[in-house]
Formats: sequence, C-alpha cells, structure tokens
Amino acid sequence: MTNLNRRHFLRAAALGTGVLLLPSGLLRLRAQEDSKETPKKRKPALVVVYLRGGADALNVIVPFADKRYYELRPTIAIPDKGDGAVLPLDKQFGLHPALSGLLPWYEKKRLAPIVCVGSNHTTRSHFDAQDFMEYAAPGDRTVRSGWLNRMLEAGKSELDSSLRALAMQGLLPRSLRGDFPVLAVPDKKVLKDGELLELFDDLYGEDAKMEKREEDSVRDTGRETVETLKRYREIMAKPVSGERAEFPAGKLGDQLKDIAHVMRSDVGLEVACVDVGGWDDHVNEGGVEGNLATRLKTLGDALGAFATDIGERLDDTLVVCMTEFGRTARENGNNGTDHGHGGFMFLLGGKVEGGKVHGTWNGLKDDALYQKRDLAVTTDFRDVFNEVLCSHAGLTPKDGFFPGYSPKRVNGLFKA
Repeated sequence: MTNLNRRHFLRAAALGTGVLLLPSGLLRLRAQEDSKETPKKRKPALVVVYLRGGADALNVIVPFADKRYYELRPTIAIPDKGDGAVLPLDKQFGLHPALSGLLPWYEKKRLAPIVCVGSNHTTRSHFDAQDFMEYAAPGDRTVRSGWLNRMLEAGKSELDSSLRALAMQGLLPRSLRGDFPVLAVPDKKVLKDGELLELFDDLYGEDAKMEKREEDSVRDTGRETVETLKRYREIMAKPVSGERAEFPAGKLGDQLKDIAHVMRSDVGLEVACVDVGGWDDHVNEGGVEGNLATRLKTLGDALGAFATDIGERLDDTLVVCMTEFGRTARENGNNGTDHGHGGFMFLLGGKVEGGKVHGTWNGLKDDALYQKRDLAVTTDFRDVFNEVLCSHAGLTPKDGFFPGYSPKRVNGLFKA
C-alpha cells in the first residue's frame, strides 16, 4: 500500500467514513496478558442507552390520573382502563403497555423512572440538545470531551482492561470522546469477515514503514486498535457459561446481547453505549398501537432481557436510558407530537431506589407547562449524572467536571 493510500485510509478512519472510528485520543500500549486484564476487584459497570430523536415522555411514563392529559391528546393518549390500558406504577403514573418487559423490574424495585428531567437550555434542536447532554455542558460549545470520557479519565488505573469502554457502533458518541481511549465496535459483518483486521494488519504490521514521523502516533493507535478488536472478537467467539435470555430480534437486541456477553466474560468492561434512533414522532406516532408502540416494545423487551441475562451482575451494573428532550404536551394535527422540553429517564439495576417514580411533577395545566406547551424541566440531567457518578461509580467529580454548573443531589434516587 502506498503512503498516499495509507494516508487516505487513515483520514477516512479517523473521520468515521470507514467502518471503524479509531479510539479517542492515542491509545496507551498495554502489555498485560489476558489473565491480567480482569481487575482483581470488579468495578461497577454502566450501560447508557440513548434514544435519539426526542422520545415522547408523556406516552412512555403516562400521567393517567391527570385528566388534562386526555384533553391534550384525544387520539394518541394511552387509556387508563380497558384494552391497551396503561400499566400502573402508582396512583398517578403508568408505563405504556408496550413496555410490559420492564414492569417486572419495577415490581422488583430494580427500575426507577424519572419524570420531567432534561436540560435548562431552551433549544429544541436535536443536534444541539444531544451535544449539550453528551458533553454535559448546555450552551457551552467549547467543551469537547464527553461526560463519560471524563468519568473514565477520572477513574483510570494501570490495571484497566483494554475493553474498559465500548461503543456498540462504528462512530464514537460524543459522550465517549476525549482523552481516554474507547473502542468503537464496527459492523458485525466486518468483524466476521476479518477484512478490516487484515487491512489494519497490512498497514500497521511490523514490516510496515511510514516515511513521515507525524504518522507514527497514528500507526501506534492503529496497531493497538487491531489488538483490541482481535481481543473483542476472541471474546465474542467463546460461548459464555449458563443459559442466555431471549433477546428481541433486531439491532438493539443484538447490541445489548453482545454487551451482556462481554460482561459475562468478566474482562473488565465498565462503560458501554448504545444509540437507538427514530424517536422523532412528528407524524403517525400512534397511541396504544403505532410507531412509538413498536419501538417501545423492542426497547422494553431488550432491556428486560439484558437485566435477566447478566444475572447477579445487575447488582453492580446500572443501565441509564435517556433522550435529549421530550415532546409537546398537545398532539399535533398529524397524529404525532413536536419537539418539546422536559423528558424522562429510566435507571435499571445497581443500587437504584426502584419501585417508585422519581422527579417533581407539576401537572399539565397551561401555567405549569414550559412556554405553555411542553413539560417543564424540574430535574436537571446533570444532577442525575452526578448521582450516577457518586452513588454508582463511586467517584466524586472535581470542580469543573460539569462546566459552569454545580450539581444538586437527587435525594432518594439510590440506596444509601
């Protein structure tokens, strides 16, 4: 391969236009043997599922006791009784019936829904809201390290596994970009065929010589990427002991099954991210049935299967499911909803105080809504992130971890 072709390939990979984005920052070479990659004391794990597009909070965690909900949504509201009725969580809220796969975990007090959570920024732009949330810096466009990468950097050690953090997609989400190296897992077909690994081997093998010194660091990054990908592929090729849960067919089910496989292999995985697109329901959102219900069915079944599959690991694993903002309280003329403000989160597993709905609810009257159209934000998402860091990951964020913001404690979200 010529230097020109090498340079073109490197540029394509780094920009994510190829099948793999190289790890964020230069990977530090690790010489641990496989037997040494597993930390002596297993650290808590965090799995972040991002629902991109602004999922409709009001039809996910349904305020069925509020009559105003049914006035605002005459065709897409979830009924409080009869066929397709809401799955009650308490006297005020319930889950969309398509989320039946999550109800048992709520009843076991392992699932904690949070209402009216989101950003204090006024944007209704998907791109801005997602960036602000992943960098945990609403309105600050100078921040370029994700909150999860900052968490990894703060808690790093010499015993870290090369598979400490994974993005189950070809491009790193912004939350994982920064100084700490993170592997973006390419498409399964690429891993199966081995074409990418062969190309990297040819490019970064011991006999490969690059003329420009500036390429040396990129070469080291590529070589370590090859080794990490090979390690990942070896792990996925070995069956884990014990029975597996039944995951729903499709991309999300496959991704969460693969994360569970790595976790059950006990190789030091601490953070994994999954993106789920398609939540921008301006048209034909539906109610009990429809586009939203179909996606929620897959989401609930996949999360439930993941919790079942990892077994006792759920005690030290937390799943955080979130979205960039909610949607309008009132349905639009196209059987859908438009970009809103306050949203929701699900926390599943770990030491979460499950079995109850968290967050402050002010109702759906016009004077309680944000700009008389959206759910207000009564819990800043950074406060939830801070609780995850402190109460789950065991980290105390330093001043400046959340740029320009001092987080408040969310009392009762985690067990003491």
